[in-house]
Formats: sequence, C-alpha cells, structure tokens
Amino acid sequence: MSFAENKRATEALDAILSAIDEIGEFVGGLGRESFLADRKTALAVTHLVMMIGEASKDLLDGIAERRPEIPWKQVRDMRHRIAHEYLSVDFRLVWDVAVNDLAPLRAALLKERDFLTSC
Repeated sequence: MSFAENKRATEALDAILSAIDEIGEFVGGLGRESFLADRKTALAVTHLVMMIGEASKDLLDGIAERRPEIPWKQVRDMRHRIAHEYLSVDFRLVWDVAVNDLAPLRAALLKERDFLTSC
C-alpha cells in the first residue's frame, strides 16, 4: 500500500470516527421519542450517518477481509437510502443505527486505524 493510499484511508477512518463521536454527542441523554420529536437533531444525525457511508468508500481494499465484523454493505446501503430516498427517511431506523450499531463500528475502526498506522 502506498503512502498516499494509507493517508487517504486513515483520513476516511478519522472522518468516520469523528462522525460517530458527534452522533454520540447529539443523541446522548435523549430517548427515542425525544430524538424523533427533535427534527434538527434527527436531521443532523441522519446527515452524519450518510457521511459515514460516503467516507467508507475511501477505505482501502482489504478492509472487508480484515474487519468482517463490520457490515460494509449495510453501511453503504444506508448512505444510499438517505441520499436517494431523502423524502422518506425513516428516523426510527436512523435512531436504531445511532444507538445500536455505531459503538461496534467505532471499536472495529479503531482497530483498523491501529493497523494502518503500524504499516
């Protein structure tokens, strides 16, 4: 892997990790119904989830094999659904992703960042 590829992948990982952390700040202390009633927060979190899917495209080949615990297709599909079905975004699904799926994704991506920085 070239230095430039490694740098691009590390920047994408950092962008994803930052988005996950921001989502945590936005939803921290909120219950599901409060989240659904707060349109600004729901839209902000939805945008960050979409950014995660977009940034995942910049990760290096081989990450799927190194991190099979990450549902890559679902990450990218979620981005696609938000971007192309924006009039019918299911904020309940966004909430579920935010509170259930991002912590394991964050843990796996931290491992990947450690791998990339050790190369």
